[in-house]
Amino acid sequence: MRTGRWFPKMVLGCCGLAAPAFTVAEEAIQSLAAIQSAAHAFLMTQHRNRSEPPQIQLRDLDPRLRLVPCAAPLEAFLPGGAKTVGNTSIGVRCPGSQSWTVYQSATVQVFDQVQVASRFLSKGEILSAADLRSERRELSALPGGYETAPEPLLGKQLRQALMAGAVIAPQAVKAVPAIRRGETVTIISRQGGMEVSSSGIALSDAELGGRVRIRNESSQRVVEGTVTDQHRVEIGR
Repeated sequence: MRTGRWFPKMVLGCCGLAAPAFTVAEEAIQSLAAIQSAAHAFLMTQHRNRSEPPQIQLRDLDPRLRLVPCAAPLEAFLPGGAKTVGNTSIGVRCPGSQSWTVYQSATVQVFDQVQVASRFLSKGEILSAADLRSERRELSALPGGYETAPEPLLGKQLRQALMAGAVIAPQAVKAVPAIRRGETVTIISRQGGMEVSSSGIALSDAELGGRVRIRNESSQRVVEGTVTDQHRVEIGR
């Protein structure tokens, strides 16, 4: 009888001790939600200047992950080679004495208005405002790049033909040559405060501010200079 009364007390005593121990163990584990929150906030910051907020989907972290709680604020960062759009990975680290780093997988969709061809455009065309229109596109689907405003494209020459609705990437255009191969140009040289001009033949195409080689028509000597205006090249710059 004495044994029967004592046994239940022991069971209750064990249970009473086990509950606080379990609570302490739970409190000693870093919150996975806090890690995800840090990664999400970091990605939002990367796109804070966009007119439309990004759509972010975070993968679930392994629930078996057991990390020492971080005493300092968590630090999120972009690992080398990672992007802030599409399928990516964000690093989250604890900078404290018991440091650790976790990589949070995510999918980030960012939508913006980009410049596309308003009609079929032939190779070599010089772009005007009538050739462009703005359309909403998902940026991670544009690995070749894009322009959100028309100004960087206006007056540029197409390197390739584009179908109507095609996104116009920066690499798809080039500056219109200020000088073309075979054209006669004015060569300007400055010596001792004096400006001397002569005539020459351009040996290649060149855009404004670019370098070009010219054959001096008088001396037949080949020189190189900088294109400063239409049909004007300065040497010695």
